[in-house]
Amino acid sequence: MKSLLRTAGSIVRGLRTTAVAASTALLCLVGLPATHASAATWTQSVTGPVFLTNGGWPDHVLCASPTDDSVWLKPFDASNAYCQWIRIGDRGRFLLFNPQKQKVAAYLGGNEGAVVMENLNYPTPSLQLFSWGGAEDWGAYALQSFEDNGQNIDAKDPNSDNPRTNAVHTRGWRHGHQRELTWNELPVATPSIGRAVGALQAYQSYLNTVLGSAAPDEIACVTEVTPLRSQSNGRFVSAELGYGGDNYAELRARADVEAGFEQFNLCRDNRNSLYSIRSSANGKYVSAEFAYGGDNYAELRARADVIGGWEQFQ
Repeated sequence: MKSLLRTAGSIVRGLRTTAVAASTALLCLVGLPATHASAATWTQSVTGPVFLTNGGWPDHVLCASPTDDSVWLKPFDASNAYCQWIRIGDRGRFLLFNPQKQKVAAYLGGNEGAVVMENLNYPTPSLQLFSWGGAEDWGAYALQSFEDNGQNIDAKDPNSDNPRTNAVHTRGWRHGHQRELTWNELPVATPSIGRAVGALQAYQSYLNTVLGSAAPDEIACVTEVTPLRSQSNGRFVSAELGYGGDNYAELRARADVEAGFEQFNLCRDNRNSLYSIRSSANGKYVSAEFAYGGDNYAELRARADVIGGWEQFQ
């Protein structure tokens, strides 16, 4: 266990040096609270980075304009950072943050209103929030304004049956062309702890830069599960949920493959920039057991319901 602690420490220290490079390949998040920074700490979810592929033209994606605040439909280009998004919130209420643009998407309102990029406001207005509709037969989802879920981001040219070649607007759901109102999230890359660090740092840095003292006291957690792998033996870290008593959910680098016990979510506290690790298998945070003695001193266990000092790491 002492070896695992040293390994975990070296991994996280290495990730801190790569986080800036990872920030353009970011993970997605949960909706912003409508409370001030002085309120109790809020827990967010982060998802991404993702491409938003269209249900009618899967080879086209939603992109922020590099030259102004408009939003466009573009042919898929994996190297275009303006087409990469972080979803902040659950599927019923979320922000679309573009880390390259350093702004969030917004709907201007009205029938067939424009979709634009704006600086984040706080508390977050409904026009800067979106939601996913239900799954359609063709396997995509309506991307709706949270302000007016009858208005969906539209990929179709208003004057033809072709992909849109001007700035994106919304359109109401009606018979006929509907696939063009639906979208899917395509991960930019395989989830990893490095991407998680980059996403959390980029998002919270953006909050602090844009909102300053009004930035919320929140803990953001990446929704994608990531494995932890020992550099010493090449094995995945398992939370031993089959163990009992004081050994319940202790962490061991012993698995040859990644399964349920080997999946974790990374979280970051916006107040102090410290990280926490949550086991996806039992939903508990990893604690360093400083009350234990002898060879069990400071062993790691996924057993905490809330984050305190023993559940935070650099």
